[in-house]
Amino acid sequence: MKPAFRPSPEVRAGAGGLWRERLPEGTRNLLLTLEYDGSTFAGWQLQPNQRTVQGVLTDALRLLCRHDVVLRGAGRTDSGVHARAQRANFFTDCDLPPAKFVRGVTGIVKGHVAVIAAEEVPLDFDSRRHARGKVYAYRLLLRESRSPLLAGRAWHVRLPMDLDLLAAELATLPGKADWSAYRSGDCSSPNPTKTLHEARLVREADDVIALVFRGSGFLKQMVRILAGTAVEVAVGRMPPGSMIRIRDAKNRQQAGPTAPPEGLFLEEVLYAADGAPAR
Repeated sequence: MKPAFRPSPEVRAGAGGLWRERLPEGTRNLLLTLEYDGSTFAGWQLQPNQRTVQGVLTDALRLLCRHDVVLRGAGRTDSGVHARAQRANFFTDCDLPPAKFVRGVTGIVKGHVAVIAAEEVPLDFDSRRHARGKVYAYRLLLRESRSPLLAGRAWHVRLPMDLDLLAAELATLPGKADWSAYRSGDCSSPNPTKTLHEARLVREADDVIALVFRGSGFLKQMVRILAGTAVEVAVGRMPPGSMIRIRDAKNRQQAGPTAPPEGLFLEEVLYAADGAPAR
């Protein structure tokens, strides 16, 4: 088994594009678009003795490429969180066309993960570093009875909710701010300041609503804490205006509970047309 193609950060940070000259001839950079049901995984990231999305995909790519593969995702998702369009890239010298990876990887991993698109990208493209933002949706089922068809894919809330109030509360949130009040206690991000471009409510079919958040980046469990706090306002446990007040107070203890993971979907990773790094 050949070693993985993985330019080191030091090489990638070299002057201009000289690092590319150190890659073996014939190296390609492939970008995958991935859909997965996170309910059977311990999250995206590789973990010892755990079944992860990155792990099963890496194993499948190793079989197809016949060499070790380092798969770099655009972002991490926690255990139980789903994705409609996660993005990840890897280096290889195998000559399989991109379409073969769509069929081949999906056929190997089966079940809860699928490659829905694959394309060759420039060697200096990085799915994480070049992402300009992400779109998440948090889904809630609002009815008395549970739904077997939506089990593991929406948070079932039986309490009556004021959806007009919820929509108005979300509309107060967009802007550049310190989101420390809406991150987990073990979040390791050195910079809690992010730009939230959009926060809105979407009414979907079958008593389901989606809280949609589009932003430059998100802190660990930020969307789930935002969703949990929004529900507290919508059911009357917190007064209107609480979410912006809590954000400005920068105090996690004032925010609502962390919503369960099964309602969260990574909907899209956003890239600039020219591939410029995020700012």
